[in-house]
Amino acid sequence: MRIRTAYFKVADMTRAVTFWKNLLGQPPSRTSEKWTEFFVGEVRLGLLLNDFGDELVGSACVPVFEFDAAALQDFLARAKALGATVVLDGISDKTTNTIVMASPDGHEFELCTCHE
Repeated sequence: MRIRTAYFKVADMTRAVTFWKNLLGQPPSRTSEKWTEFFVGEVRLGLLLNDFGDELVGSACVPVFEFDAAALQDFLARAKALGATVVLDGISDKTTNTIVMASPDGHEFELCTCHE
């Protein structure tokens, strides 16, 4: 078994695509008016347009991006420059070793150096 896709429901597809494209540093692999996806390693990170009336509150999907320590700082700086905010900075805590961030849409994602 493997994770094929994780996706966020978004209210504004253009805004979400712009954020994730610039944060990931790559164009989406598939785009349409209602669905966009990026390949991140072997996992698809998708964006689904919420045009079906769901109330979007918080984030129910939290992708975790793993980095070498040097690469983490560059990605963190880019995320902040694109409007992401730090929700919890636990990078110096050896137990968590992650930074939880939120995109401009409020979707959380984590950055870590927690190689398994």
